[in-house]
Amino acid sequence: MKMLKKTDFIIIGAMKCATTTIYDQLSHQQGICMSTLKEPNFFSDDEQFCKGYKWYSELFNGSKTNDLLGEASTHYTKFPTYPNTVKRLKDFNSDLKLIYIMRDPIKRLISQYIHEWTERNIKCDINEAIYKYNILIDYSRYAFQLKQFLKTKQH
Repeated sequence: MKMLKKTDFIIIGAMKCATTTIYDQLSHQQGICMSTLKEPNFFSDDEQFCKGYKWYSELFNGSKTNDLLGEASTHYTKFPTYPNTVKRLKDFNSDLKLIYIMRDPIKRLISQYIHEWTERNIKCDINEAIYKYNILIDYSRYAFQLKQFLKTKQH
């Protein structure tokens, strides 16, 4: 039976903070294999997680024996939207290395608002949206997001 591949590191966010750029740069480095999907959201999204560890492992089929394996999913730091993420990650690999990229929280929020407005997920102006959509602020609360991960280190 073929052994499932374990991810060595994950870029966990934050959204709109250059995670795609870092993913792209790492995918061109010798000795690093990034997942075939930039954001598999495996550990956050229930429908992805139900596909199982075999499906997740297959995202690294292009890897060589000694490659470091990595992926980037900003959903992993979208608490409370995805409450099971941290436990799933810890259960999968308690030695996993995490990369968290930040930028000015207001600029990040504005960038997310523009993204959500362009996608038609938000249809009001930004002044109304920050009161109506908690995620705009919650995803820029970096200490709040990282606290979910730090709590697991204490146990």
